[in-house]
Amino acid sequence: MAGKKDKSFVRNVAKERTFQNQNEDYDNAYFKWRADESNQYSFNYVHDSREHSYMAGRGFIKHGADTAESQTLHNCLRLLGAVMLVMLVFDVLNYLLAMYLNGGPCSVVYFSKRTSIGTSETFACIIFTCVSILKYVTAMTIYQVRTKLPRKVALPAGNSGNDGEFRVTAIVIMLMIIVMGRLASTALSMILSVVKVDSVYIYMFDSGEPAVQIISAVYNCIIMPVLCEMLFRGLILQSFRQFGDSFAVAVASIACGLCFYDLSYMGFSILCSMVIGVFTVRSGSIVTAILMHAVTTTVNYMVVYVGILNPSLGRILAITLCILICIGALVAYSRLSYRNDWTFNAGTNESELTFTKKIKLMLSSNTVAMWFVCALILTIVNMRISQ
Repeated sequence: MAGKKDKSFVRNVAKERTFQNQNEDYDNAYFKWRADESNQYSFNYVHDSREHSYMAGRGFIKHGADTAESQTLHNCLRLLGAVMLVMLVFDVLNYLLAMYLNGGPCSVVYFSKRTSIGTSETFACIIFTCVSILKYVTAMTIYQVRTKLPRKVALPAGNSGNDGEFRVTAIVIMLMIIVMGRLASTALSMILSVVKVDSVYIYMFDSGEPAVQIISAVYNCIIMPVLCEMLFRGLILQSFRQFGDSFAVAVASIACGLCFYDLSYMGFSILCSMVIGVFTVRSGSIVTAILMHAVTTTVNYMVVYVGILNPSLGRILAITLCILICIGALVAYSRLSYRNDWTFNAGTNESELTFTKKIKLMLSSNTVAMWFVCALILTIVNMRISQ
C-alpha cells in the first residue's frame, strides 16, 4: 500500500523484550524510557536493514545493536562508579567523624569484642545514622535524576499472582543463606586472626546505652534494609536489566557488597545480595527484597544481641534457630522446586553482548576502576589489628 511504511525490515530492540514476572505497566514504562533517544542511559536500537552507511576509504560501516548496547552500558557503568564514589565519600566522612567523636568506629562489633558491649556515645551514633541515611538518599537522588528511570520500573510491584507464600519461602531460604554465610565468615575471621587482623562480627552500635541500642536496632533492621534495597535492587538492578537479568543481579550484588569495607564481610554480603537479587527478579517486586533483607537482618541481629548479653543462652538460641532454619529451608526449597521448576539463576539473559564481554566493559570503566581502588584503600584503612 502506498504511503504505508514496511516494518518487516525494521528491528526495534526495546520492543523485542518483555521482563519476566512484571505487569503491563512496568513493561510499558520500561519501553517508553528506553525509546527516549535523548537519554544516554537507556539502551535501544532501531534499524532498517535496508539502510547502509558508507564511508569513503572504509566502505560500508556496520553499526549494530551490540555497538549501541556497549555504548549505553559504558554510560551506565560510568554513572554507577560515580554514584558509588559519592557513597564512599560519605563513608569516609562517617569514619572521620566517628574517630573524632568516639575515638573509633561505633557502628560495628568486632569478633574480639563479641562477648561484651562498649560505651559508644549517643551523639556519635546519631551523627553516624544521619550521615548514613543521607548517603543513601543522595545516591538515589543522583541516580534517579541522571537516569530518569520511571518509578514503576525503579520500584517494581510485580504481578498480582506472586502471593505471600513465595515471599515466606524467599525469607526462609535467605535465612539459610545467612546461616551458611555466617559460618563461612566466622571461619575466615579465624584465619585472619592468625595474622592479628580483627574482623566485623556484626554491624551494630557498640554501646550498652538504651537510647543507642534502640537507634541501632531501628537503623540496622528497618531503615538500612529499606534504603539499601531501594537503591541496589530498585534503581541499580532495574536499570541494568536492559543488559540482561543475570548481569543486572551481578552488578547490583557487587556494588552492594563492596559497601562493606571488611575482608570477611564482603563475600558474605555479595552472596546474600545475589540471592536477594534472584528472588527480586523471580518475584518481580521490590517488596520481596525489602522483606528478605529486613527480616533476616532482624533475626540475625536478635540472636547476636542475646549472645552478647548472655553467651550461654545465645548459643542455645543460635543452635535451635539454625536447626529450625535448616529444616524450614529444605521444605521450602523442595516445594519451590516442585511447583516452579526453580533454580538459583536469574533466568533470561537477553543481550547483544556476552556476559564475559560485559564484565570486561565493567572492569575497563575508569570510574568503576577508581571506585574499586578507593574501596580497597578504605578496606585496608578500616583493618583493625587485634591484641
